[in-house]
Amino acid sequence: MFLLETERLSIRPWQPSDRADLKKMTDDPEVMRYVHGGVPYSEEELDEFLGRQARQLAEFNLCMGAMIEKSTGRICGVAGTQPLGTTGDLEIGWWLMREVWGRGYATEAGRAAMRHVLDTLGRNRVVAIIDVGNEPSKRVVARLGMHYEARVTGAQLGHRKPEIVVDLFSHTR
Repeated sequence: MFLLETERLSIRPWQPSDRADLKKMTDDPEVMRYVHGGVPYSEEELDEFLGRQARQLAEFNLCMGAMIEKSTGRICGVAGTQPLGTTGDLEIGWWLMREVWGRGYATEAGRAAMRHVLDTLGRNRVVAIIDVGNEPSKRVVARLGMHYEARVTGAQLGHRKPEIVVDLFSHTR
């Protein structure tokens, strides 16, 4: 069972009862600014996201899961690990509800996901893709010791969204 634990956070697979919290998060244009161009997920996109996470959990025992704030028991974001397109790499990522910005949760969750890929799964490399304009997440990857590799398109990564342009960061053991 996929579960990442930190001092303040748990990251677990999505449950049917989590849908309303995820919808609330995806309805916030500031939260979605670098995730989905500031546009809320439609009901179909929400279904697709949750379905993709369930498939990745079943196939790889990985997902971009529900980030739970231990002190409150509330969902406060999305974080975890997933395959990156057709690259063969495992990607770490995060996005957080606005009310928990500035608490260091992105770094904490990113570090847990990175340890999972490198230590638990024994991979030699972990990557993150970040929207070109997302300076806060670029600061997070720097704190995690990741290094800029290149600006790439989704097509180059074999990503489900070939049109995206992102900065690729990596950490190699």
